[in-house]
Amino acid sequence: MPVERLVEVDQLIDGVPVRVEVSGQALLVVMIDNRIHVMSDVCPHNGASLSEGLVRDGCVTCPSHLWRFDLDTGERRGRPDVRLTLYGASTTADGWVEVDVPAAQPVVSLREALLAHARSQTDV
Repeated sequence: MPVERLVEVDQLIDGVPVRVEVSGQALLVVMIDNRIHVMSDVCPHNGASLSEGLVRDGCVTCPSHLWRFDLDTGERRGRPDVRLTLYGASTTADGWVEVDVPAAQPVVSLREALLAHARSQTDV
């Protein structure tokens, strides 16, 4: 996985989420009490940008429908089966936040998914 620089630490304000796009993925970066958290910035419910939400009590709240995601685990509060991807962040000597970001999965259209499913059913 490539290491990607996201944002300078000096640009982060405690408790204020920032959206960063890298390697075809939208990431949320937020600093809480000098600890940096990085997670997917896309809500799994309808794709809203979580960086536009409120950060409080160790969670980010989706601005679209108020789902709350734990910054330490990525789990939706009250629904641990719904989880966001977390990224281990580190800071460099020159003050940047870095993460290992896996390559983005290709986007498959609904048509492509249905055709692939139909092909798998006929191959049996």
